[in-house]
Amino acid sequence: MGTKTWDLTLPSLCKVFEKHFMFGNILSPHDWKDPEMLEMYKHHYNAVTAENSMKPLYISPEKGVFKFDEADKIVAWAEANNVTMIGHTLVWHAQSAAWLNRNEDGSPLTRAEARANLEEFIKCYVGRYSGKIYSWDVINEAFIDSSGDKDFTGNWREYIRRETDNKNAVGHWYLAYANGADSAKGECGSDYVFDSFYFTRKYDPKAILYYNDYNEEFDHKNKVIPQMVNEINKQWSEHPEYDGRLLIEGIGMQGHHNHIHTKVEKIRAALESFSKTGAKIAVTEMEFTYGSSAEPAKPLSPEQSKAHAENFTALFKLYMEYSDYIERITMWGKNDLQSWREWGSPTFFDANCQAKETFHAVVALVDK
Repeated sequence: MGTKTWDLTLPSLCKVFEKHFMFGNILSPHDWKDPEMLEMYKHHYNAVTAENSMKPLYISPEKGVFKFDEADKIVAWAEANNVTMIGHTLVWHAQSAAWLNRNEDGSPLTRAEARANLEEFIKCYVGRYSGKIYSWDVINEAFIDSSGDKDFTGNWREYIRRETDNKNAVGHWYLAYANGADSAKGECGSDYVFDSFYFTRKYDPKAILYYNDYNEEFDHKNKVIPQMVNEINKQWSEHPEYDGRLLIEGIGMQGHHNHIHTKVEKIRAALESFSKTGAKIAVTEMEFTYGSSAEPAKPLSPEQSKAHAENFTALFKLYMEYSDYIERITMWGKNDLQSWREWGSPTFFDANCQAKETFHAVVALVDK
Protein backbone atom coordinates (compact mmCIF):
# COMPACT_ATOMS: atom_id res chain seq x y z
CA MET A 1 0.00 0.00 0.00
CA GLY A 2 2.95 2.35 0.36
CA THR A 3 3.67 4.99 2.94
CA LYS A 4 1.21 7.44 4.40
CA THR A 5 3.89 9.98 5.25
CA TRP A 6 3.55 13.45 3.75
CA ASP A 7 6.53 14.57 1.68
CA LEU A 8 7.42 18.06 2.89
CA THR A 9 10.20 18.40 0.34
CA LEU A 10 7.57 18.97 -2.36
CA PRO A 11 7.09 22.54 -3.59
CA SER A 12 4.72 24.47 -1.33
CA LEU A 13 1.45 25.17 -3.13
CA CYS A 14 0.88 28.49 -1.40
CA LYS A 15 4.43 29.63 -2.23
CA VAL A 16 4.24 28.44 -5.83
CA PHE A 17 1.07 30.47 -6.37
CA GLU A 18 1.80 33.36 -4.00
CA LYS A 19 1.90 35.90 -6.85
CA HIS A 20 -1.49 34.73 -8.08
CA PHE A 21 -3.79 33.88 -5.15
CA MET A 22 -3.96 32.42 -1.67
CA PHE A 23 -4.09 28.63 -1.52
CA GLY A 24 -6.31 26.94 1.06
CA ASN A 25 -7.88 23.69 2.19
CA ILE A 26 -10.18 22.38 4.94
CA LEU A 27 -9.66 21.22 8.51
CA SER A 28 -11.84 19.27 10.94
CA PRO A 29 -11.52 18.63 14.71
CA HIS A 30 -10.08 15.13 14.23
CA ASP A 31 -7.16 16.63 12.29
CA TRP A 32 -5.60 17.80 15.55
CA LYS A 33 -4.86 14.14 16.34
CA ASP A 34 -2.40 14.12 13.43
CA PRO A 35 0.51 16.54 14.03
CA GLU A 36 2.24 15.43 10.82
CA MET A 37 -0.80 16.38 8.78
CA LEU A 38 -0.90 19.81 10.45
CA GLU A 39 2.75 20.33 9.48
CA MET A 40 1.84 19.39 5.91
CA TYR A 41 -1.00 21.89 6.05
CA LYS A 42 1.28 24.74 7.09
CA HIS A 43 3.70 23.74 4.32
CA HIS A 44 1.13 23.85 1.51
CA TYR A 45 -1.68 26.19 2.56
CA ASN A 46 -2.04 29.76 3.82
CA ALA A 47 -5.83 29.82 4.17
CA VAL A 48 -8.18 27.50 6.04
CA THR A 49 -11.90 26.73 5.97
CA ALA A 50 -13.66 24.55 8.55
CA GLU A 51 -15.13 21.57 6.72
CA ASN A 52 -18.22 21.36 8.95
CA SER A 53 -17.65 22.75 12.43
CA MET A 54 -18.51 26.38 11.56
CA LYS A 55 -21.77 25.58 9.75
CA PRO A 56 -24.93 26.97 11.42
CA LEU A 57 -26.27 23.74 12.90
CA TYR A 58 -23.05 23.01 14.78
CA ILE A 59 -22.76 26.55 16.10
CA SER A 60 -26.35 26.94 17.31
CA PRO A 61 -28.51 23.80 17.40
CA GLU A 62 -31.20 25.45 19.57
CA LYS A 63 -32.37 28.95 20.31
CA GLY A 64 -30.10 30.54 22.89
CA VAL A 65 -27.55 27.72 22.63
CA PHE A 66 -24.18 28.43 21.02
CA LYS A 67 -21.38 25.88 20.85
CA PHE A 68 -18.07 27.47 19.96
CA ASP A 69 -15.51 24.90 21.15
CA GLU A 70 -14.64 23.48 17.74
CA ALA A 71 -14.77 26.82 15.97
CA ASP A 72 -12.64 28.43 18.68
CA LYS A 73 -10.01 25.75 18.18
CA ILE A 74 -9.66 26.24 14.46
CA VAL A 75 -9.74 30.04 14.67
CA ALA A 76 -7.06 30.03 17.38
CA TRP A 77 -4.90 27.60 15.37
CA ALA A 78 -5.16 29.78 12.27
CA GLU A 79 -4.24 32.89 14.24
CA ALA A 80 -1.29 31.19 15.96
CA ASN A 81 0.10 29.85 12.67
CA ASN A 82 -0.48 32.93 10.50
CA VAL A 83 -3.02 31.11 8.33
CA THR A 84 -5.88 33.16 6.89
CA MET A 85 -9.21 32.12 8.45
CA ILE A 86 -12.28 31.78 6.21
CA GLY A 87 -15.70 31.71 7.91
CA HIS A 88 -18.04 29.12 6.40
CA THR A 89 -21.03 29.59 6.55
CA LEU A 90 -23.82 31.69 8.13
CA VAL A 91 -27.05 31.39 6.13
CA TRP A 92 -27.84 28.14 4.36
CA HIS A 93 -30.86 25.98 3.59
CA ALA A 94 -28.93 22.91 4.79
CA GLN A 95 -27.23 22.06 8.09
CA SER A 96 -29.14 24.83 9.87
CA ALA A 97 -31.28 24.51 12.98
CA ALA A 98 -35.05 24.86 12.71
CA TRP A 99 -35.25 27.53 15.45
CA LEU A 100 -33.88 30.13 13.07
CA ASN A 101 -36.87 30.27 10.75
CA ARG A 102 -39.46 27.56 11.64
CA ASN A 103 -42.03 26.74 14.28
CA GLU A 104 -42.03 23.35 16.01
CA ASP A 105 -44.55 22.03 13.47
CA GLY A 106 -42.27 23.04 10.59
CA SER A 107 -44.35 26.00 9.50
CA PRO A 108 -42.46 29.25 8.80
CA LEU A 109 -41.97 31.86 11.48
CA THR A 110 -43.22 35.31 10.74
CA ARG A 111 -40.99 37.74 8.88
CA ALA A 112 -40.37 39.75 12.07
CA GLU A 113 -39.50 36.64 14.11
CA ALA A 114 -37.13 35.29 11.47
CA ARG A 115 -35.39 38.64 11.07
CA ALA A 116 -34.89 38.92 14.83
CA ASN A 117 -33.47 35.39 14.96
CA LEU A 118 -31.19 36.11 12.02
CA GLU A 119 -29.72 39.12 13.78
CA GLU A 120 -29.40 37.25 17.08
CA PHE A 121 -27.56 34.38 15.40
CA ILE A 122 -25.19 36.59 13.42
CA LYS A 123 -24.56 38.94 16.34
CA CYS A 124 -23.57 36.09 18.68
CA TYR A 125 -21.63 34.09 16.10
CA VAL A 126 -19.96 36.72 13.94
CA GLY A 127 -19.47 39.09 16.84
CA ARG A 128 -17.45 36.46 18.72
CA TYR A 129 -14.89 36.31 15.92
CA SER A 130 -15.01 39.91 14.76
CA GLY A 131 -11.59 40.93 13.47
CA LYS A 132 -10.32 37.32 13.34
CA ILE A 133 -12.03 36.18 10.13
CA TYR A 134 -10.65 37.33 6.78
CA SER A 135 -13.87 36.63 4.90
CA TRP A 136 -17.29 35.12 5.58
CA ASP A 137 -19.32 32.95 3.22
CA VAL A 138 -22.41 34.80 4.38
CA ILE A 139 -25.00 33.00 2.25
CA ASN A 140 -24.44 29.57 0.77
CA GLU A 141 -26.41 28.16 -2.18
CA ALA A 142 -29.43 30.46 -2.16
CA PHE A 143 -30.48 29.72 -5.73
CA ILE A 144 -32.37 26.76 -7.15
CA ASP A 145 -30.31 24.19 -9.01
CA SER A 146 -31.58 24.56 -12.55
CA SER A 147 -34.15 26.35 -14.62
CA GLY A 148 -32.77 26.37 -18.15
CA ASP A 149 -31.23 29.42 -19.81
CA LYS A 150 -34.26 29.96 -22.04
CA ASP A 151 -36.50 30.50 -19.00
CA PHE A 152 -34.42 33.26 -17.45
CA THR A 153 -36.72 36.19 -16.68
CA GLY A 154 -34.08 38.70 -15.68
CA ASN A 155 -35.22 38.82 -12.04
CA TRP A 156 -32.89 37.00 -9.62
CA ARG A 157 -35.55 36.97 -6.89
CA GLU A 158 -37.58 34.42 -8.83
CA TYR A 159 -34.76 31.87 -8.59
CA ILE A 160 -34.26 31.92 -4.81
CA ARG A 161 -34.96 28.59 -3.11
CA ARG A 162 -38.42 28.26 -1.55
CA GLU A 163 -40.83 25.29 -1.70
CA THR A 164 -39.43 22.11 -3.28
CA ASP A 165 -40.11 18.39 -3.39
CA ASN A 166 -36.65 17.89 -1.90
CA LYS A 167 -37.17 18.47 1.81
CA ASN A 168 -33.45 19.03 2.29
CA ALA A 169 -33.41 21.95 -0.14
CA VAL A 170 -36.42 23.98 1.04
CA GLY A 171 -35.68 27.70 1.29
CA HIS A 172 -36.91 28.19 4.84
CA TRP A 173 -35.42 31.68 5.11
CA TYR A 174 -37.43 32.75 2.06
CA LEU A 175 -40.65 31.23 3.37
CA ALA A 176 -40.30 32.92 6.76
CA TYR A 177 -39.44 36.32 5.28
CA ALA A 178 -42.43 35.97 2.95
CA ASN A 179 -44.72 35.27 5.92
CA GLY A 180 -45.87 38.80 6.71
CA ALA A 181 -44.16 40.60 3.85
CA ASP A 182 -46.01 43.72 2.68
CA SER A 183 -45.97 43.60 -1.11
CA ALA A 184 -47.27 47.17 -1.24
CA LYS A 185 -43.96 48.22 0.31
CA GLY A 186 -42.00 46.03 -2.09
CA GLU A 187 -41.25 43.40 0.57
CA CYS A 188 -40.78 39.73 -0.36
CA GLY A 189 -39.17 36.54 0.89
CA SER A 190 -35.81 37.20 -0.74
CA ASP A 191 -35.22 40.23 1.50
CA TYR A 192 -33.31 37.95 3.85
CA VAL A 193 -30.40 38.24 1.42
CA PHE A 194 -29.80 41.92 2.16
CA ASP A 195 -30.33 41.46 5.89
CA SER A 196 -27.82 38.59 6.05
CA PHE A 197 -25.07 40.71 4.57
CA TYR A 198 -26.13 43.84 6.47
CA PHE A 199 -26.02 42.12 9.88
CA THR A 200 -22.67 40.50 9.08
CA ARG A 201 -21.15 43.83 8.10
CA LYS A 202 -22.61 45.36 11.27
CA TYR A 203 -21.03 42.79 13.61
CA ASP A 204 -17.75 42.13 11.76
CA PRO A 205 -17.09 45.33 9.82
CA LYS A 206 -13.59 44.44 8.62
CA ALA A 207 -14.38 41.04 7.10
CA ILE A 208 -14.87 40.58 3.35
CA LEU A 209 -18.38 39.27 2.70
CA TYR A 210 -18.96 36.55 0.10
CA TYR A 211 -21.92 34.96 -1.61
CA ASN A 212 -21.06 31.28 -2.28
CA ASP A 213 -22.66 28.77 -4.69
CA TYR A 214 -22.05 25.64 -6.78
CA ASN A 215 -22.62 24.88 -10.48
CA GLU A 216 -22.03 28.60 -10.82
CA GLU A 217 -21.03 28.23 -14.47
CA PHE A 218 -24.22 26.41 -15.52
CA ASP A 219 -27.71 27.41 -16.62
CA HIS A 220 -29.03 30.54 -14.98
CA LYS A 221 -26.59 30.93 -12.08
CA ASN A 222 -24.00 32.87 -14.06
CA LYS A 223 -26.80 35.36 -14.73
CA VAL A 224 -28.68 35.59 -11.43
CA ILE A 225 -25.63 35.71 -9.16
CA PRO A 226 -24.07 38.86 -10.65
CA GLN A 227 -27.50 40.44 -10.97
CA MET A 228 -28.19 39.79 -7.28
CA VAL A 229 -24.76 41.09 -6.26
CA ASN A 230 -25.23 44.30 -8.24
CA GLU A 231 -28.72 44.92 -6.91
CA ILE A 232 -27.82 44.30 -3.26
CA ASN A 233 -24.76 46.52 -3.57
CA LYS A 234 -26.86 49.28 -5.11
CA GLN A 235 -29.39 48.93 -2.28
CA TRP A 236 -26.54 49.21 0.21
CA SER A 237 -25.14 52.31 -1.50
CA GLU A 238 -28.46 54.04 -0.77
CA HIS A 239 -28.57 52.89 2.87
CA PRO A 240 -28.04 55.45 5.67
CA GLU A 241 -25.16 53.36 7.05
CA TYR A 242 -23.36 53.01 3.73
CA ASP A 243 -19.62 52.96 4.43
CA GLY A 244 -18.22 53.39 0.93
CA ARG A 245 -17.52 49.67 0.48
CA LEU A 246 -19.50 47.09 -1.44
CA LEU A 247 -21.72 45.03 0.84
CA ILE A 248 -21.18 41.84 -1.15
CA GLU A 249 -17.47 42.09 -1.80
CA GLY A 250 -16.89 38.56 -3.04
CA ILE A 251 -18.41 35.76 -5.10
CA GLY A 252 -17.47 32.20 -4.19
CA MET A 253 -17.38 29.62 -6.98
CA GLN A 254 -17.34 26.29 -5.17
CA GLY A 255 -15.67 24.40 -8.00
CA HIS A 256 -16.98 20.84 -7.51
CA HIS A 257 -15.87 19.74 -10.96
CA ASN A 258 -16.22 16.49 -12.89
CA HIS A 259 -14.44 15.30 -16.02
CA ILE A 260 -17.75 14.69 -17.82
CA HIS A 261 -19.71 17.84 -17.01
CA THR A 262 -17.14 20.59 -16.48
CA LYS A 263 -16.47 22.80 -19.49
CA VAL A 264 -13.64 25.31 -19.16
CA GLU A 265 -15.30 27.81 -21.49
CA LYS A 266 -18.41 27.88 -19.29
CA ILE A 267 -16.23 28.63 -16.28
CA ARG A 268 -14.53 31.37 -18.29
CA ALA A 269 -17.91 32.91 -19.07
CA ALA A 270 -18.85 32.87 -15.38
CA LEU A 271 -15.52 34.44 -14.38
CA GLU A 272 -16.03 37.14 -16.97
CA SER A 273 -19.56 37.82 -15.75
CA PHE A 274 -18.65 37.83 -12.06
CA SER A 275 -15.56 40.00 -12.53
CA LYS A 276 -17.70 42.81 -13.94
CA THR A 277 -19.54 43.23 -10.62
CA GLY A 278 -16.47 44.70 -8.93
CA ALA A 279 -16.55 41.88 -6.38
CA LYS A 280 -13.58 39.64 -5.67
CA ILE A 281 -13.77 35.99 -6.71
CA ALA A 282 -12.67 32.89 -4.81
CA VAL A 283 -12.74 29.23 -5.80
CA THR A 284 -13.95 27.99 -2.45
CA GLU A 285 -14.38 24.17 -2.49
CA MET A 286 -12.35 22.89 -5.40
CA GLU A 287 -12.03 19.28 -6.49
CA PHE A 288 -12.07 17.45 -9.80
CA THR A 289 -13.66 14.01 -9.81
CA TYR A 290 -13.00 11.33 -12.37
CA GLY A 291 -15.72 8.73 -12.82
CA SER A 292 -19.10 8.33 -11.15
CA SER A 293 -20.25 7.97 -7.56
CA ALA A 294 -22.18 4.89 -8.70
CA GLU A 295 -18.87 3.15 -9.32
CA PRO A 296 -16.64 1.72 -6.55
CA ALA A 297 -13.63 3.81 -5.53
CA LYS A 298 -10.41 2.64 -7.16
CA PRO A 299 -7.07 4.15 -8.16
CA LEU A 300 -6.94 5.91 -11.50
CA SER A 301 -5.40 4.08 -14.42
CA PRO A 302 -2.36 5.70 -16.10
CA GLU A 303 -4.64 7.05 -18.84
CA GLN A 304 -7.10 8.41 -16.30
CA SER A 305 -4.30 9.97 -14.25
CA LYS A 306 -3.09 11.80 -17.34
CA ALA A 307 -6.61 13.04 -18.09
CA HIS A 308 -7.10 14.10 -14.45
CA ALA A 309 -3.89 16.14 -14.61
CA GLU A 310 -4.92 17.72 -17.91
CA ASN A 311 -8.32 18.70 -16.51
CA PHE A 312 -6.81 20.34 -13.43
CA THR A 313 -4.14 22.17 -15.41
CA ALA A 314 -6.70 23.55 -17.85
CA LEU A 315 -8.60 25.03 -14.90
CA PHE A 316 -5.50 26.46 -13.25
CA LYS A 317 -4.40 28.06 -16.50
CA LEU A 318 -7.76 29.80 -16.56
CA TYR A 319 -7.57 30.80 -12.89
CA MET A 320 -4.09 32.25 -13.42
CA GLU A 321 -5.40 34.21 -16.39
CA TYR A 322 -8.05 35.74 -14.10
CA SER A 323 -5.81 36.06 -11.06
CA ASP A 324 -6.33 39.83 -10.98
CA TYR A 325 -9.87 39.00 -9.83
CA ILE A 326 -9.36 35.68 -7.99
CA GLU A 327 -8.00 36.11 -4.47
CA ARG A 328 -8.10 32.51 -3.27
CA ILE A 329 -8.24 28.87 -4.36
CA THR A 330 -9.39 26.46 -1.63
CA MET A 331 -9.25 22.71 -2.15
CA TRP A 332 -11.97 20.59 -0.53
CA GLY A 333 -9.97 17.64 0.75
CA LYS A 334 -6.35 17.11 1.73
CA ASN A 335 -6.06 13.73 0.00
CA ASP A 336 -8.39 11.36 -1.82
CA LEU A 337 -9.09 9.22 1.24
CA GLN A 338 -10.21 12.24 3.27
CA SER A 339 -12.46 13.65 0.55
CA TRP A 340 -16.25 13.43 0.74
CA ARG A 341 -15.94 12.29 -2.90
CA GLU A 342 -13.28 9.66 -2.38
CA TRP A 343 -14.76 7.64 -5.24
CA GLY A 344 -13.62 10.25 -7.78
CA SER A 345 -9.91 10.69 -6.86
CA PRO A 346 -10.64 14.42 -6.56
CA THR A 347 -7.51 15.90 -4.97
CA PHE A 348 -3.77 16.42 -5.57
CA PHE A 349 -2.77 13.58 -3.23
CA ASP A 350 -3.68 9.90 -3.25
CA ALA A 351 -4.96 7.83 -0.32
CA ASN A 352 -1.37 7.30 0.85
CA CYS A 353 -0.65 11.05 0.91
CA GLN A 354 1.57 10.82 -2.17
CA ALA A 355 1.54 13.60 -4.75
CA LYS A 356 -0.29 12.57 -7.91
CA GLU A 357 0.62 13.40 -11.48
CA THR A 358 -1.95 16.19 -11.16
CA PHE A 359 0.03 17.93 -8.39
CA HIS A 360 3.21 18.04 -10.45
CA ALA A 361 1.38 19.20 -13.59
CA VAL A 362 -0.31 22.09 -11.79
CA VAL A 363 2.88 23.19 -10.03
CA ALA A 364 4.72 23.11 -13.38
CA LEU A 365 2.39 25.82 -14.71
CA VAL A 366 4.18 28.47 -12.70
CA ASP A 367 7.53 29.75 -13.92
CA LYS A 368 10.25 29.01 -11.40
